[in-house]
Amino acid sequence: MRRRRVLAAAVFVVAASCGGGAREAGAQVPAASGGGVAPLVLQLRPHPGDLLRLRLDQTIEMGVSARAGDDTTAADVTSLVMLARLTVESSDLEGATVMAVADSVRIENSGRYQSDVLRQAAALQGQRFRFRVAPDGATTVAGADAWAAPAVGSLLSQLPATLPRDAVVPGATWNRSVDIPLAATTDGRATATLTATFRFDSLSRSGEFAYLSMKGRLVRSGPMQPGVGGGSNGGFVQTSGSVTGSLLLDRRRGWIADARTVIALKSLVSGRGKEAAPLRVRMKITQWMRVM
Repeated sequence: MRRRRVLAAAVFVVAASCGGGAREAGAQVPAASGGGVAPLVLQLRPHPGDLLRLRLDQTIEMGVSARAGDDTTAADVTSLVMLARLTVESSDLEGATVMAVADSVRIENSGRYQSDVLRQAAALQGQRFRFRVAPDGATTVAGADAWAAPAVGSLLSQLPATLPRDAVVPGATWNRSVDIPLAATTDGRATATLTATFRFDSLSRSGEFAYLSMKGRLVRSGPMQPGVGGGSNGGFVQTSGSVTGSLLLDRRRGWIADARTVIALKSLVSGRGKEAAPLRVRMKITQWMRVM
C-alpha cells in the first residue's frame, strides 16, 4: 500500500510540473539565415467563430525500485485519450478567448495504480471551461473551476510561451527558461524549472505551415506534500530529465495543428520514514495533441 501511495504521489508531482501557468523567465532570438525567406512572426491568432476539434493521446510509463542500479522493475502503463471541441469566442491584440468542451475521456491502465491527475481528468467528460491564449502560446485558465488546477490543466496545455515575440527565419533558435508552479507542496510555492531551446526548422512551400522543434531539461527538488495520492508520510523528491518535442503551426488558422512531446524523467524520493529506503522512479510521458 505504501508503495502505491508513493507511485501516485510521484505521478502527481511530475504531471503537474509539465502543465501550463508558467512564468516566462527569459527568451532570446539570435539571427539566422533563412535561405531567402523573409522573417516571419509566428503567433497564435485564431479567428473568432472558429471551431477546432482536438484529440489528446497521453501515455505514462513508470517503473520504481528501492535499489540503486535496479532497472528491472516492470513499467506500469497508463494511457488517456481525450476528445474536445474548442470554440474561439473573441480575439484582440492581447490574445484570444476560447471555450473548450471535453466530449469524451477514455483511460486505460495496468490496474496497479491510477494517478490523481487521470482520476480528475476522467471526471471532466462533458464539462466546459474558458481560457485565454496569448499570441506567444501562453495559456491562462479563467475562473476557479476544476480546470484551473495544475494537475488538470497539464493535460490540455502546451508548453508555455512557446513562440518568439520577434520575427524569425527558418533556422533561427530561441531559448526559454520558465519556472512552473507545482501543487504538490503544502505552501504551493515549489516549482520545476524547464530550460529549453526551440528551433524554427522549416516553412512549407505554400507558407501555410511552420515546423518547429524543441529540446530541454526539466529539474525539480523539494518536499512532497503529505497526503498526496492518499499517503500519510511526506518526503523529498529530486527530479531531472529531458524534454523533446515538435510543433506544427498552421499560420492560416493561427493555431498549433499538431504537437508531440516526450518527457523522460528520473526521480529519487527520500525521507519517507526511518525504515523506508529511497525510491528511484523512472518515468516516460508521451503526449500527442492534434486538431482533427
